Amino acid sequence: MNGQQGAVSPIDLAWADSVSAELEQNRARPPARTLALTERLLRIYGQALDTCRMGRVSTFRSRSFEQLGQLDSAMTAMQRSFDYFRPGCDSLGLMRAYLAKSNIHLSLLENAKADSIGSVALALWNPAWKPASIRNGLVTNQAIARANAGDLDGALAAFRTVYRLATKDNDHYDADGALTNIGVIKEMSGDIDSSDHYYRLAFSAAREKGDSIFMVKQWMNLGYNRAVVGDHRAALNLMDSALAVATRKGMLEERVNLEKWISDSFLALGRSDRAVDHLRVHLALKDSLLGIERVKVLAEMQEKYESEKKEKEILGLKADNLEKDLRDEQRIRARNIYISIGVVALILSVGLWSRLRYVHRAKSAIQKEKDISEGLLLNILPEEVAAELKAKGEAEARLIDEVTVLFTDFKGFTAISEKLSPKELVRDIHECFSAFDLIMEENGMEKIKTIGDAYMAAGGLPVANATHAADAVRAALALRDFIEQGKRDKIARGLPYFEVRIGIHTGPVVAGIVGVKKFAYDIWGDTVNTASRMESSGEPGRVNISEATYALVREVKEVRDGREVPAFEFTPRGKVQAKGKGEVEMWFVERA
Repeated sequence: MNGQQGAVSPIDLAWADSVSAELEQNRARPPARTLALTERLLRIYGQALDTCRMGRVSTFRSRSFEQLGQLDSAMTAMQRSFDYFRPGCDSLGLMRAYLAKSNIHLSLLENAKADSIGSVALALWNPAWKPASIRNGLVTNQAIARANAGDLDGALAAFRTVYRLATKDNDHYDADGALTNIGVIKEMSGDIDSSDHYYRLAFSAAREKGDSIFMVKQWMNLGYNRAVVGDHRAALNLMDSALAVATRKGMLEERVNLEKWISDSFLALGRSDRAVDHLRVHLALKDSLLGIERVKVLAEMQEKYESEKKEKEILGLKADNLEKDLRDEQRIRARNIYISIGVVALILSVGLWSRLRYVHRAKSAIQKEKDISEGLLLNILPEEVAAELKAKGEAEARLIDEVTVLFTDFKGFTAISEKLSPKELVRDIHECFSAFDLIMEENGMEKIKTIGDAYMAAGGLPVANATHAADAVRAALALRDFIEQGKRDKIARGLPYFEVRIGIHTGPVVAGIVGVKKFAYDIWGDTVNTASRMESSGEPGRVNISEATYALVREVKEVRDGREVPAFEFTPRGKVQAKGKGEVEMWFVERA
């Protein structure tokens, strides 16, 4: 019963009361340390039979579990805080339990429940109760829930209420957080100027108090907004300041985001070298962060397993039941891992005020990452093959009876590469192949791959069509013209230049996906080898085609000036010796 002191020493009880008061005052409680302290507090208050204090301690534990992404444990601790509450307990204990409950439902993105719980608790709130930060937390959670549900006006009104109440109570922590959240709502509504205004107010308040961690948040917010409006130089200045302090303070989550944003801004400014450097750091830090989260989750799973195993042994249950329970626990943990990685773990450690901003950006980021993933898949695979792979988990190799294969190669590439720096060489190759990709797309061709300075594409796959040979010739002539224009420009500037040989052949191929990790769509068969020989047997600046391709394109017509005329003209080369093929009939092709 509460109020009766059991077998506990006055010294232990005094220590427990002191630590409990410290935890209550320090709202930025490190979750792991808090869990260790509260475990001992529960033992002491349990010995003292003080259920009221046990309830208060359970709310601290619920918050810490939630911050670590262990939402099932957070839910259990929260429910215990309600169970421990008695009529004789301080009513603030009940308010803390309601706050813990709304926190959990927010983390689960159950916005309607979080909002409803806040309304219930606030209806019970007595204006004379202190600390008022509990009330502010309830209103803040309602605001976040409304913003997540799309009610930006309702969220803005709630955050303004928090700012007014916190300012009246001289509660700088909640007031500064409310300013930041108002800035987030303005950002979400597209009013970037107003958003910047509130972020600057929050930054000034943080600077006055010497709160470097909160200053990092505002630098990040302001930098993000500058990037949104395209002012990437200003964004880099702000984010560099944030990164310097975040690195010194060991703020890993913030560094993960900052390195990615900095990379994006450098890329937007055309500084791909710097963008790549920061992207590499971002990926390394992200791996570290995810590794930390995995270790936490696995450690908790093992601890939970051992605890339950002992309980089962005491009850004499069979081992197969224990394994079933563990599998169930793992499924619950798996759900929480996804939540912690996607929403919770990167947010809650930086304070309640930042959760709204993260959820807003997380939704955009999730869609952006999905779009990026879809785009990357379509960059790697033809659309039809990508759709088959997503639908079935695999894509079958197919024999395609008639495909036109195009090969290109740069003349004297090795000699030219000796005249250029590695950076210049990669830049020029990238410029050429990027143009080649666009030309292939414009002409209905499918890029297959690049091998060093060679480029390979094909027409008539994965979906057969009747124009693949003509498509390939038109694409080849466009490639040739692009390289010729570049050659003239380079000569005028006295720079080394590329010349290209292009070869085309038509025939059957086998097409499919190779690999299980870095998979690629590829084609095989003698047609591929013959197309390669057409290229190597050609001449720089010319498009060399085989007899099979010639037969398909010699009668192709197109309309010019209202008249139907031949699309191409041909220069017969006769039989030309081709490595491994003997003498082969070849033609040079041009536009008619």
